[in-house]
Amino acid sequence: MKSLKTWFEKAFPIVDLHARAERREVAGLEAVHWTGSSPGLDIVRNISSSGMYLVTRERWPEGEIHPVRLVYPDLSDDSPDNQVTIETKAVRWGQDGMGLSFILPESMDLWLWKSDGLIEPEDILEEFRLSRALSFYRRICPAATQELKLLFREGLGNMRVPHAISIAHRAEIMLAADPNFERMRAPQSVVLRVVREGSWAQDGATQQLWAGILVTACTVSGNDESNLPYIDLLAELATVDTRLYLEACTKTPKVFASNGAVSAQTIHCTAEEMMKVTGVHDLAKIDRNILQLSILGLLEPRNKAKYFSYDQDANLTPTALGLELFARCQGHRGAPHEYFARHYTNRDQVRPDNEEPPSAPATTE
Repeated sequence: MKSLKTWFEKAFPIVDLHARAERREVAGLEAVHWTGSSPGLDIVRNISSSGMYLVTRERWPEGEIHPVRLVYPDLSDDSPDNQVTIETKAVRWGQDGMGLSFILPESMDLWLWKSDGLIEPEDILEEFRLSRALSFYRRICPAATQELKLLFREGLGNMRVPHAISIAHRAEIMLAADPNFERMRAPQSVVLRVVREGSWAQDGATQQLWAGILVTACTVSGNDESNLPYIDLLAELATVDTRLYLEACTKTPKVFASNGAVSAQTIHCTAEEMMKVTGVHDLAKIDRNILQLSILGLLEPRNKAKYFSYDQDANLTPTALGLELFARCQGHRGAPHEYFARHYTNRDQVRPDNEEPPSAPATTE
């Protein structure tokens, strides 16, 4: 009974709204701001879930708002996915700096001090990224709030949480371009599956596909579950599958029929090209990945069930289903031909359906 109580208190902590947020010093944490002719870099003396104190010569007028990026110089990976930029407001001046309060999304809850032990700068950055991602998921699907909290805090594990964060970061950037951004909602069934299954994706390209499928599921009504069958397909893609699939969808010339359908012109790739695309030199493995994509219905069926070799070509032509999934994974909610007509309008990519296709290279596949 005691363990159950401890778990419940950890998962659903009681917050005293009148208590002052605990502040701690975190050695090595710094902040970059853009208030002058060049970026300024200052030391973060202490930080809490509501603000921080910067050791700086600058003094912003009280109430002035500026973006600040938290950084840790010793962090090896400084990619955009790992950066933390937040809006801050000047609230007070000190002898050697100024106090800033955080302007956070309404549903963003920071949980900086998970223990009484030593907190490293990367732990602070990770918590900001996690809280921002959780805030985004909760905003587009309030009904999933409690399940999302449990997944991020307990269910996904340390290996999968960064992947779920990356998907949220990418999806938020894509969705921000929509004029109805603040009103967009997604069904709980889609959001939870994206978090649970998309978090297995280790590479950025596959995470981008998951982000796109989530964005496509966001509507003003919030009840569009049409992406669930496409999620079933995405869940089957490994890193090499994604590389082959993206190559097929982006490199093949598109054919537009008079009835509005879109298809891809047949394309064959050499073994050398396949190895370059996948980064894999095992042709048997590449062949299995192509077969997997064919079984899923994303590539055209194979002619023969045998491995290809260095002197053979492989059919890498996407099916109508493959093109439809690709369009949805780019955040497109309309018909597939509308997406490809907009993004592939040069002569090499568009051919009327009454035009004779060029002869395909011979293949022994």
